[in-house]
Amino acid sequence: MTIYHATCVSAVAEAELAQRNFVQTLAKTFAHLSIGLAIFDRRGQLALFNPALVDLTSLPAEFLAARPTILSFFDQLRENRRMPEPKDYFGWRQKIAGVIAAATDGRYEETWSLESGQTYSVKGRPHPDGAIAFLIEDISAEVALTRNYRAELEMGQALLDVVEDGFAVFSSSGIMMFCNAAYRTMWDLMPESTFVDITVADSVAIWRRGTTTPAPWEQVETQLLDLGGPRMRAFRLQLTDERVLTCEVRQIVPGMTLARFRGAAGITAPENPGMAAAE
Repeated sequence: MTIYHATCVSAVAEAELAQRNFVQTLAKTFAHLSIGLAIFDRRGQLALFNPALVDLTSLPAEFLAARPTILSFFDQLRENRRMPEPKDYFGWRQKIAGVIAAATDGRYEETWSLESGQTYSVKGRPHPDGAIAFLIEDISAEVALTRNYRAELEMGQALLDVVEDGFAVFSSSGIMMFCNAAYRTMWDLMPESTFVDITVADSVAIWRRGTTTPAPWEQVETQLLDLGGPRMRAFRLQLTDERVLTCEVRQIVPGMTLARFRGAAGITAPENPGMAAAE
């Protein structure tokens, strides 16, 4: 006696078709991204990657299409020198295990400096059903731009630090943005050692305490906060150590004002100093 029976698997077939269509849609979407994408399923095998991953990792498409495991993937990256060279292989294998655990929790994020001079940003993120996604982005241009910008800032700071005049620059909100070495020495100030912003009012109070002759400090404070035009104001003052300085206040760029203190050797502080305006 033979018994035949049939079970409707339409729902399963439809689910598998929907999954395939979803994966194809993802692949088409990620194909145009400049960020390399590698998604590993719950078994730790590569389930999806985009063309950018091939370009960034130099891994053969055939190798990726063979669905390597996460360990094999990173092992090949190491062989291709597309990730920082580990100091020892055993420690590196342990680190990769930590990478997988961190990516599962969404905590993995590193910057890789490669031997080629390129810099990659690598992030690990959890995906539904136990999958893990790694995103690899070439940030070499941004890093180079940041380094060049930092070098220019350091050069500008070094150049102003050799100038004998004291400079302090304030923003439109009245916060000190910069001062040079001469200013720090002149007013015995170390902005780096403070945990709060130094304001125009703070600075005027410091200048007031460090001088012995009256000065139009209210006008100075107003001028430092006045962004209406490039007019320069100048006045002389005498410090507690009897040195005489000339203070100039002017707008240097829209939203920034400068207080400049320069030596006035041989000049006697006036009895009733005033503020002179220069158009």
